[in-house]
Amino acid sequence: MDNTLEAIYQSGLKFLSPLSLPDTYRQIVEEGIKLTQTDFGSILLLDNKELKKAYASAPVFCKIKPRKRDFMYRALKAREPVILNAKQIFRHHPEIKETKIHSVIILPLSDRIKPIGVISFMSLKNKFFSEKEKDMLKLFAPLVVLTIRKAQLQFQAQKAMETRDLFISMAAHELKTPLTTINGYTQLLYSKLAETNTPESRWIEELSWESYRLGQLVNELLEIDRIRTGKFRYVWEECYLKEIVDKALLDFRFIRPHNKILMENKLMPGHDRIIGDYNKLLQTILNLLDNAAKFSPLDKSIVISLKHKSGYVICQVKDQGKGISKKDLPRVCQMFYRGGNHSGEGMGVGLFLAKNIVAQHRGIINIRSKENKGTTVEVKLPKLKLLNPNL
Repeated sequence: MDNTLEAIYQSGLKFLSPLSLPDTYRQIVEEGIKLTQTDFGSILLLDNKELKKAYASAPVFCKIKPRKRDFMYRALKAREPVILNAKQIFRHHPEIKETKIHSVIILPLSDRIKPIGVISFMSLKNKFFSEKEKDMLKLFAPLVVLTIRKAQLQFQAQKAMETRDLFISMAAHELKTPLTTINGYTQLLYSKLAETNTPESRWIEELSWESYRLGQLVNELLEIDRIRTGKFRYVWEECYLKEIVDKALLDFRFIRPHNKILMENKLMPGHDRIIGDYNKLLQTILNLLDNAAKFSPLDKSIVISLKHKSGYVICQVKDQGKGISKKDLPRVCQMFYRGGNHSGEGMGVGLFLAKNIVAQHRGIINIRSKENKGTTVEVKLPKLKLLNPNL
């Protein structure tokens, strides 16, 4: 008995590996064949109350078409293993007479009280299955059911993710064209009415901001699609982080004129030189500033600081907002993750994009936060060594 349990345990360890559905069925049958010392195996699963072949270790067994009154349905109904000899097998399934099978054991599979299918093992040897082997397979059956359910759930989750990604990609691309037109006309109206101090000018200002925000959301979706499909391209060049931050602040102050923002530059001249993609680093800094603004009261300052340390140029964005809870903190850089303190703005992709961009620059992103005390996001990028060591 100890050897049997050990063998089943070893099989269970193999089932822990993430496999596709077909590979899962194959692995289950192979392990069952080893346990029973048989020659062939197959799995049939219920689909609309009919048993259908999921896997067979030999093509000839794909010919078997279970009939409602045959032994497979009987085993499923009785929820007990059924053992058959060659005469019984070939009487019901003459199409596999060429295999010269000597005996078969059919094991029902049930998820709690709900039957899900059967697994069968066939032997060419002149032997008959014993009660010990029946008991062993009864122990093996729950492990098989759990493994099948796990693989099916993983498959369903994967299909759902693929469907979601396809929808996001199509939606982002379809929205891009009309949104460009809307933004163009909005900017024209804004330029004509911005200085008139009328209700219409305030409406256009609000419309301009909201259309910009919608454009940013669409751009983020497109960036995610490019990351997922491996089309997120980088243009590497020598650039200066201070210049990127200055441009980010200029854009940010235009987009969010009511937020208070302070700049602290502790960099020595020339110590902010890096190799990077200017536009993607600009996007990263803007995402961090935008995130800070979402969670900060308008009367509290957002502080962006620059310094260098141990071969890195460091940019910190610190807010005095709601903060991030301890349970949410490890997950804030996941795609589409929005913690319990989210403001309702955005889709939870800003930090995901920032993390990917920083990682491609061989940098590090760190996040420190306490609830109701604010959040600090730190980006560390490798500093380009200076030609003049005295600088």
